[in-house]
Amino acid sequence: MEYRTLGKSGVKISEIGFGCGNNAVLMVKASYDEQVKAVRHALDRGINYFDTAFAYGLGKSEENLGRILNELGASTVVSTKIRLEPDSASDIKTATIHAVEAGLSRLKRERVDLIQLHNRITMERNPGKRFSLTPKDVYGTGGVLDGFKVMRERGKVGYFGFSGLGDPQALHEVVASGEFHSFQAYYNLLNPSAGQPVPRGFSSLDYSLIIDKAAAKGMGVAVIRVLAAGALTSDPTAGGGSSPEPLSPGSDYPLDLERAEKVKAVLGSEGKSLTQAAIRFALMKSEVSTVLVGFSNTTHIDEAVACSGAGGLSQDAMEKLKKLWETDFGRLSL
Repeated sequence: MEYRTLGKSGVKISEIGFGCGNNAVLMVKASYDEQVKAVRHALDRGINYFDTAFAYGLGKSEENLGRILNELGASTVVSTKIRLEPDSASDIKTATIHAVEAGLSRLKRERVDLIQLHNRITMERNPGKRFSLTPKDVYGTGGVLDGFKVMRERGKVGYFGFSGLGDPQALHEVVASGEFHSFQAYYNLLNPSAGQPVPRGFSSLDYSLIIDKAAAKGMGVAVIRVLAAGALTSDPTAGGGSSPEPLSPGSDYPLDLERAEKVKAVLGSEGKSLTQAAIRFALMKSEVSTVLVGFSNTTHIDEAVACSGAGGLSQDAMEKLKKLWETDFGRLSL
């Protein structure tokens, strides 16, 4: 395992991070023995970064991860995420503090290295089921950032981050504030716009090189959905991709499956292991601190860990991919 620094924090984290989300279901629905086995195996393979959230199983992931790490006595870098609800809008700072305290309680930890906002960030609030916050809600007076700072003063959190989902314009505004230490970037072979130039009218949401902008501010970057919810694997049916609403607009799962076939065709022999090609692609970006992967078993862990230090895709493969993004992907309609 090789390690990278999480932006200007100075914290060293493994190039492969252990994603404890819903898609792979391991840390939410698997038996406790299976969970312990997987976490122990990940630690043995050099993974030291674990990412969880309240939203993963409504706290189950946090509870299970915290219990296992305590039982194993593991020294790790732990990140969790809070998701605020519409009733928090009147006092976002206080709601943030309470949400962080609740997460620490579920994890049974006195402190987490990284606390992140899980809500989408949009130019206008969405008060509905998928409650989103504006940039000013995030870093303005009385907002999420003020709550995070209170928890840092109390010694409960180390660094601050957010999920890079929502309106690209709003996300770029939060990055430009310079107040955050890291963010999670939606970045994969099917939508590389967070770290690669794409043409105007690109068929998926254009994140406009936000990885580069964040790195310029000294921020660390954790890649999410590197396997496009399973579309970029040898067995897409094993993924959890077919949700009613895509995580990122324009990345509907059936469409991503079509795109994945095109990617596999242009990669040729390098696409024989599509999973590893996808992870190696993300790790090619030097501004990326870690690639979060959701695991269902120890074989998946080994497959991902083998990508660390394996080198990126060939120049020929990258040229073919860029042409694909500019032509076929640029013409697909939403």
